[in-house]
Amino acid sequence: MRFLLILLLAVLPASAFSQYAVLVAPKDSEAYEFAKTKENGETVFAERKLFKGLNQAAELLNAGGERTVTVFVAAGTYTGQFGAGVWKVPHIDNPQGTLRVMAGFNDDFSGRQPFGLITELQTVEGRDGAIFQLAKRSRLKEVVVSGLLLDAGPSNAYDARTNSIKKGQSRSYPLLSLSMLETDRLVVADNIFLNGAHGAFDPYVKGASASANVLVQNNLFLNTIKAFKNQPATTKALDRLTLKHNSFVLCWPFNPDPTSSNVGAIELYHSGGFENVDIEGNLFAYNPGGAMQHDWAPDRMPNTRIAGNLFYSNAALYEDGETEAGVIVGKFGTNPIYRLLDLESVEDDLDYDVEDNVSFDPQIPIVIAPLQAADSYGVSAQNTTINQVRSLFGLNTDGGTVAIANFAPRLSYRTDAVPFPTNEAAKAYGVQPGALWQ
Repeated sequence: MRFLLILLLAVLPASAFSQYAVLVAPKDSEAYEFAKTKENGETVFAERKLFKGLNQAAELLNAGGERTVTVFVAAGTYTGQFGAGVWKVPHIDNPQGTLRVMAGFNDDFSGRQPFGLITELQTVEGRDGAIFQLAKRSRLKEVVVSGLLLDAGPSNAYDARTNSIKKGQSRSYPLLSLSMLETDRLVVADNIFLNGAHGAFDPYVKGASASANVLVQNNLFLNTIKAFKNQPATTKALDRLTLKHNSFVLCWPFNPDPTSSNVGAIELYHSGGFENVDIEGNLFAYNPGGAMQHDWAPDRMPNTRIAGNLFYSNAALYEDGETEAGVIVGKFGTNPIYRLLDLESVEDDLDYDVEDNVSFDPQIPIVIAPLQAADSYGVSAQNTTINQVRSLFGLNTDGGTVAIANFAPRLSYRTDAVPFPTNEAAKAYGVQPGALWQ
């Protein structure tokens, strides 16, 4: 347990270690009082503001050498410097260093549960960048971002008549920005990405070596437009991208029409991004534009493995009533319009390693805005279990076209109604609250 490491750091001199801890907790909280008792000013530091904790981490790492700095963040709501709703890790230039931001801890930092002990970075209207961001072109051996709730809802605009998001008046920044980080390993795990108007994040990094890899694991992508594109910030491919046990639920196309340029919950990139892509154990449900978008010709794609995922009721935008439809929606390099592939077609038409994928109703309870007029400050929520996604999106179930209403309405995240499967058979897919990154 990392807590044991903190205790050691608290009593031994800094010269004996390459490990440093920054404990962050809200002011006047029990967690902050505990953090103050462990602070020694050399290897363990305590801060009330997360941005100060990130500044301290950058200072320690910029001292150089093989050192690891872990920022432990207690549960709570954080408002940022001047309440501006953005957090930036200062520029770090240490190719031997490791930065870990680990959130969702309890009051004595002995354990964490990001999906129950929420660490929310609360943004605001008019934010001037990604909610959580690294300074451009930092260099680190490893970066871990784990356990944050990033909700763009407060910086979005919603139409009072249609209850739909107004993208043109919502902030165009993603929720997380990696800003051309150069690294051997990036881990984004156990986070909640919510209400993104212009994407959750892309692995926009450069590889520091031929073995550079990215792990995206155990994240909840909920009600986010074009959630994820596996495109790094380089023309030289990284070795591997692993998408494992993430839940992509209610992730919307860029526009509410079947000709939109970005429709899938995740967008697959060609082999210039990653040489190997593993998509394993994920849950894709109720994504109107399809689970995965595939616009490149198959012979330009990386070695791809799609195994042990659950797909259910994706591609409602295309009025396909089959629950297995929309596993992949793509033009595949030559088609003028999107083609929809169900599970069987993915196995038959693509030369990928495809095995053990399933399709059945995961029975996910969603905290969703009622389908009625609302504005961005007055959206109430009710607990709803979605069993018929087509009616939710304004598509009837008897055939014919009905205009899509309630496009990406604002949702909330409540710990008394966590949007995880209630179907026992589905609980092995997507986010695993009991299997956090360590």
